[in-house]
Amino acid sequence: MKKLFLFLLLTTLTFSSDSIRVVSTSQFTTEMLLAIGAEDYLIGTSFLDDEILPELQQKYNKIPVLAAGAPTKELFYSLNPTFLTGWQSIATPKNLGTIEELKENGVEVFFTKSQKTSNIDDIYEDILYFGKRFNLEKNANQVVKNMKSEIEEVKSKNLGKKKIKIFAYDSQESAPFVIGGNGIGNTMMEIAGAENIFRKSSFSFGTGSWEKILDENPLAIIVIDYGDKSYESKIDFLKNRSPISELEAVKKDRFIRIPLSYLSSGIKVSKGIEKISEGLSEEQK
Repeated sequence: MKKLFLFLLLTTLTFSSDSIRVVSTSQFTTEMLLAIGAEDYLIGTSFLDDEILPELQQKYNKIPVLAAGAPTKELFYSLNPTFLTGWQSIATPKNLGTIEELKENGVEVFFTKSQKTSNIDDIYEDILYFGKRFNLEKNANQVVKNMKSEIEEVKSKNLGKKKIKIFAYDSQESAPFVIGGNGIGNTMMEIAGAENIFRKSSFSFGTGSWEKILDENPLAIIVIDYGDKSYESKIDFLKNRSPISELEAVKKDRFIRIPLSYLSSGIKVSKGIEKISEGLSEEQK
């Protein structure tokens, strides 16, 4: 009888309606939650693009990694989750189920507004939402304050300077996969003092053309570092086999290395802007 009572007590404590059990399926939402101090709510993460911020690493190491990509539905539900956030693409029949299905199974779903916009203010709103939802509003406000301060510092440094023409190379060889004009990456480049040659395109990430790059002759190239294809292999392609190998920027190694997570709609955006700005400053010397 005592064992049964203990079991019921533990079950009530662990899975009560007041208990929030969060699964985060993107690095940017994981880092948002860790930055505001919500690590005790996290029961699993996935989709790590690259390294977690060093100041968050210790917290991150204590949270189970469910999968490199999408966790299985069986694993997800075995954890008794009550809250899901991350990439919106996770809520499909092939992954964890539709939003409606998740809600029917008792899972609250929140997908950040900022992953579909080019407005940094939307990132702030997402962070503040998490702060309110997890009763960590003071922490969330401080994170936003720090980000704004870092961005304002970059803006002040670039005040009055001429924009530097660049583009951001993600991958692909037949035609370059690049950052376009309809996402947070383009906004970051603008704040950092750059002019994205693909800024007039309607996509966030999409296929550009080698011909346009040759015509525009950018001064520098952001090379996005992530995944199975190394940064070094991308540089090797651009320098030795690509149609733009004779560009001045390529021949003079004017490459700015940016990890993918610094170009995602999360807390690293301010630091990503700093990295781009610093890279451009190096090329101007």
